[in-house]
Amino acid sequence: MHKDTKIEVIRAAMPAVREHIYLNTGTYGPMPSVVLDAMRSVTEREFANGRITRENYEYTTQLKAAARQEVAFLLGCRPDQIALTRHTTDGINLAIMGRNWQPGDEIVTTDMEHPGAQGPIFNVARRFGVTVRTARLGTGAGDVVSTIARLIRPQTRMVVLSHLTWNTGAVLPLREITELAHRVGALVVIDGAQSAGSIPVNVKELGVDVYAIPGQKWLCGPEGTGAVYFSDDALDQLQLTIVGYASLVQGALEPIGGFFVPKPTAERFEVGGMHMPAIAGQVAALQWLRETVGYDWIYSRIADLGHYAWHRLAELEGVEILTPPDRMAGLVSFTVHGCDPQQLVEALADRNIIVRWIAHPYSVRLSAGFYNTEDDIEHLIEALLTVRSELAKTGRASG
Repeated sequence: MHKDTKIEVIRAAMPAVREHIYLNTGTYGPMPSVVLDAMRSVTEREFANGRITRENYEYTTQLKAAARQEVAFLLGCRPDQIALTRHTTDGINLAIMGRNWQPGDEIVTTDMEHPGAQGPIFNVARRFGVTVRTARLGTGAGDVVSTIARLIRPQTRMVVLSHLTWNTGAVLPLREITELAHRVGALVVIDGAQSAGSIPVNVKELGVDVYAIPGQKWLCGPEGTGAVYFSDDALDQLQLTIVGYASLVQGALEPIGGFFVPKPTAERFEVGGMHMPAIAGQVAALQWLRETVGYDWIYSRIADLGHYAWHRLAELEGVEILTPPDRMAGLVSFTVHGCDPQQLVEALADRNIIVRWIAHPYSVRLSAGFYNTEDDIEHLIEALLTVRSELAKTGRASG
């Protein structure tokens, strides 16, 4: 299929990208029509037939298995190493809280992490006396490996960091970092919120132990969906923090006086019931990306649009780009001289251009998805020039 024709077909299936200049996939991706159809179908099925029939139980079991299979294909692992979650933060918490922490143990992380990873880290620091050692990476453009290597010690039990940082869009060199961490026996836990669906990911090749992802960002699924990969070593080492019926081998703890036997697979972390219309939407989105759009095409398209946006912004006077061009995909952060980022984002939204602002570093962030076009970027560039001029005239520009 010709590139222009393919993009037209994709955009026809995603009404949100035709309604707006949609440059904020890093927060929420636009959903394709197959997601709506799948969620509606399961909702109507549950409404009409109830949720308690044997047939529905079998159907939901198969649906969850299909979701694990699709995520396993995406990440390059086995389905039994995947647990379904509600979001990236679920997976990060399962990993960090799964250690039997002792005072004096250490976690190495970076100053570029999302609160979804920072929160669990500092929670175990507060509760268990764990020491947190933070690598100062700036924009992620420098010698990341050496900076982190200096913090890894025999006391390090876990390294927690992003694959693609949420604030500057830098892709971090995970394989080298993982090798350093494993030399001291530390587990490596990855926030894949911005990487899953935007860059190629193979958890086996990267050597990471835990890789947590969301369903609603670059994978264009519904809110309340996500997944997490556990290596075999991680499954052996990490304990259950939250336990429920779905965590256990059938018959465990039944009747009273039974024994506690967690499932041998990552499914032990799923705990209980799930919102099945959302799982159906997640499966539909992943199948559509894999079968109709194609992951290789997606990654190439996102990289091309990201670099196109980077270079167009670089041509504008007074624009400083924070994203390192040699370590990027489709997420670009920047500032405009004389313009407050939050005010700039609001002014762009008034022109139907959807981006967001980031607090640290204080900047504007665009995330170009595979569904975007070069014209979308040009609309942004044109609007930036107009808004900058208007903010300056009204005195709303920052100093």
